[in-house]
Amino acid sequence: MTLSRQTIVVVFAATMGLAGFLLFQVQPMLAKFILPWFGGSATTWIVCMLFFQGALLAGYGLAYSITLPFPFRTQVKTQIALLLIGLALLPITPLETWKPDAGDDPNWRIIALLAASVGLPYVVLAMTSPLLSTWLARIDPGLQPARFFAASNLGSFIGLLSYPFVFERTLSSGAQTLVWSWAFAAYAVLFFACGLITMARAKGEELANAGALLRAARGIDPVLCWISYAALGSILLLAVTNAITQFSGVAPFLWVAPLSLYLLSFVIVFGRAKLYRRAPFAIAFLLLSGASFVLAQPVSSADLALQLGLNLVVLFTGCIICHGELARLQPPAVRLPKFYLAMSFGGALGGLSVALAAPLAFADYFEHQLVLLSIGGVCVWLLWRQSHWLRFAGAISGVCFLFGIGVNVYEETRVEQTLVERIRNFYGVLRVVRHEPGDPAYASLVMQQAGVDQGLQFQQADRKQQPVCGFDAQSALGLALDHHVKRRADLEAPLRIGVIGLGAGMVASLGRQGDIVTYYELNPAALDLANRRFTFLQESRAQIKVQLGDARLVMERQLVAGERQNFDVLVMNAFRGAAPPLHLMTREAFEVYLAHLADGGVLAINFELDTFEMAPLHRGMAQAFKLELGWFETKTSDDCAQPISWALYSRDKGFFEARQVKSAISPWRDGGVSHLVWTDKSSNLMSILNWGSQP
Repeated sequence: MTLSRQTIVVVFAATMGLAGFLLFQVQPMLAKFILPWFGGSATTWIVCMLFFQGALLAGYGLAYSITLPFPFRTQVKTQIALLLIGLALLPITPLETWKPDAGDDPNWRIIALLAASVGLPYVVLAMTSPLLSTWLARIDPGLQPARFFAASNLGSFIGLLSYPFVFERTLSSGAQTLVWSWAFAAYAVLFFACGLITMARAKGEELANAGALLRAARGIDPVLCWISYAALGSILLLAVTNAITQFSGVAPFLWVAPLSLYLLSFVIVFGRAKLYRRAPFAIAFLLLSGASFVLAQPVSSADLALQLGLNLVVLFTGCIICHGELARLQPPAVRLPKFYLAMSFGGALGGLSVALAAPLAFADYFEHQLVLLSIGGVCVWLLWRQSHWLRFAGAISGVCFLFGIGVNVYEETRVEQTLVERIRNFYGVLRVVRHEPGDPAYASLVMQQAGVDQGLQFQQADRKQQPVCGFDAQSALGLALDHHVKRRADLEAPLRIGVIGLGAGMVASLGRQGDIVTYYELNPAALDLANRRFTFLQESRAQIKVQLGDARLVMERQLVAGERQNFDVLVMNAFRGAAPPLHLMTREAFEVYLAHLADGGVLAINFELDTFEMAPLHRGMAQAFKLELGWFETKTSDDCAQPISWALYSRDKGFFEARQVKSAISPWRDGGVSHLVWTDKSSNLMSILNWGSQP
């Protein structure tokens, strides 16, 4: 039976579209699946991206290696054999045995985990576009393979957007991997049909023809340009993703939004090439990226939304430029596998640069500024090659771009603080700065991550063990310790205190003789700095223990081992910039906390209200676990310019009836109406954005 041209187009387009869908939906799916295993670190997503870029390169490389020397029948049989092996490795659900131990290198464990779970199926999917594009060019030279590449990217775009808005909301993480595995089986059926069509249409092909194709495919191409433009787009994607997740938190939506725009740029420039115009996009990039340097750290949800939106627009315009130039340089169909291979190599090179090379080369996220400068230079060069008035427009835009950089440098250097030390690792960048105001009594060392203080120690000798406001004896944390049921009966009663998040170690200063303070700290660099730059741990009167590793994983393992900690007070003081780490604020996480809490114990959680409105989540959790709850705001004063707030949970009603505790309880800012409960299946950072007026 002879198939019509329309039928062939539909089958090939559906296969490439489904392959693209699966290629990019699996990325946020597996990244979210394993995110709690690696402490909710934003770098988890960056390393996942590195793996998937490497697997894409492997797929394109395999496709390139079999399209040149072999006839179509051999190509089809080889790919179908790989498909069958991939089917045998399903489902792709990661095994619990991959959960890390403290001290493991998270980068290589994540890469090995993904390789074992989805490696071969992903490589097989990655081979689809270059293989089918080449086959289409031989089956019907009148078809435009670039349009099918755009269809593949459109499938990828839909796969990404459908994840946070459909699949993440309706299916558990385990169910998502099973559905994906069944969809891969459907893809295998479609690809098998493409193989049959190809073999039927290429029935008379001779090896001599294959030799002619091989010679044609060895034409001279601008490979270095292909690689460079692809690498710049990849670095920009990952650098912008790092920038927006370091402060605002880690959530699939914040991964999907940048990657979706990155893919959309491919869809536009390869599917509708006429939409790409160098001058407007180059000028827009220079002006917008210059403005992005000027924006200060967000202090409200509106600021956060503005910064997020501007960064995404900069990403989109930059990717349009890089990928638009790629589209203009694409070769004839017979050399498309080489083109795809060069693009994927550039993408993987960009991933290696951000995930592995940048942390070794840079002490901070300087790759973001460097890639903006690099693409800005490309824009100026492209404009300089245009007409005189565009050269003038490029010069003005370049000046505005440099002005933005100058403002950024000025703001960084004019503050009253001196950088003492900076450490960058898998978990982010930790800085220790010396704050030197006019009054020496307030001179201090401050630990910071993503611009947010993680602890402060005064440097005047008589104030070194004095905790900062919000952590002193008058704070909610001080009340939790002083008015615990044990100390209401005996003021000298020792307490077992657990602390999630070490920071500079300020909580240790509240420990008394006989107390045991156990810290859970994810980042080894925080422990290193707390020991070398601060003295809270060494000078505490309490016995100090530190458990390295993600707090939730460590506490879960303690329960399995029968090592219930019986904390009298458990302090949650872990931050991701100014956002809560999602996996530490779910119903399942609270079950772990409460299992370790002794009778009459107090759970104290420190989170801000300015950018994220935590009140509904706190009330929802208290209701779900039938706990008494109070909100305690630290009052602003001369000694406390940036106060923090605490939520205290307990089943001990007597604690909240104590006179000093009762008088310190604050009213909810949002009126106390809504209730929200996060679970491991459903936790959405967008649900707690604070759009109300700031106090």
